[in-house]
This record gives sequence, C-alpha cells and structure tokens, in this order.
Amino acid sequence: MRALIFDLDGTLVDTKANNRRALFATFATQGVRAEDMPSAPEGTGFVDWCALLVAEGLLAPDVSVSALQEICEKETLRAIHEVRPIEAVAEFARWAERRFPLAIATGSAQAIVDPLLAATGLRRLFDVVVTRDQVANGKPAPDLFLRAAELLDIPPAQCVVVEDTQVGLDAAGRAGMSAMDVRPYR
Repeated sequence: MRALIFDLDGTLVDTKANNRRALFATFATQGVRAEDMPSAPEGTGFVDWCALLVAEGLLAPDVSVSALQEICEKETLRAIHEVRPIEAVAEFARWAERRFPLAIATGSAQAIVDPLLAATGLRRLFDVVVTRDQVANGKPAPDLFLRAAELLDIPPAQCVVVEDTQVGLDAAGRAGMSAMDVRPYR
C-alpha cells in the first residue's frame, strides 16, 4: 500500500441527517412527501434517487434533474455547519497523513465538498480531492477512485480505499483497489 483514498459522506464526516433533510426538502418541491419515499441502498446518488422516484411514479419523467440538484445543494449548504467528522476515521486519517499520500474521492459536488472540508478542518490532511464534477461516472463505477490514483501518481493496485457503503466498496473493487469497510467503526 502506497496511498489511501477516503470516501467523504458517511466515512469521514457524518452527513446522513443533513443530506436526508436536504433530499426530503428538495423532493417536497415536487410534491413528494418524505413518508412516500421508497427505500434505497445506502450511498444512492442524487441522479439515482431521481430515477427511482420517476420509476415509482412520484416524479415526472421530464423533471429537470440538474435543477433539482441545484436545490438539493443549496439545502445541503444551509446546515453544513452542523456536520461533524466521524472521529475514529478522522483520527485514522490524521495518523495516516504523516505516512502516506491521501485523497478524497466523493460522489458529492465540489460546491458542497469545499465548504464541508473547511467547516470540519479536514482539508489540510488530503493531497487530492476528487468530486463527482471531475468524472463521467459516479460510484459504483470506478472513475472517482481511478482519478484520485492518477492525481496521486500511484498505481491503483497500490491504493487502499476507505469506504462506508457497498456501492463504494464495489467501485473500489472495479478500480482494482483493496478496500477497508469502516461501518463497524462509526
């Protein structure tokens, strides 16, 4: 192992409540009530949520996903100051930062990631931050992790991914990387 690549949401920072609130507020603008929302696997991205709601007949097929994504980002930023690091994982990153190059590879947008890392004080630990804005495909595709390895200039097989969802663990495997599941440590 020559580098570590961390997921952000749910791995390094506890964004679950804030993201859920933002998601519900966004879909409420389209008449979707929180209690009508179907279940989805942890780590489901916004575009996939929209597709699921269209398939369930809760969103119109011609809905503007990009417009809804903008609303969701604004809703997420409203309470960004309430988000806290997941201390066990953040402490591991602080330890690792003195020993390995570190990256973040996240399905979140740069417009959310930058303020989030600033608010939590975690940005200084990482050499590279890759967001969904920088790749063609989000998880479970390997694009985020492969881009992070490329920017670190480390072969994918020599990177270990730190993740909290099955979707992310699958993406790490597709990238040819080993992975560490932090769910037991949250």
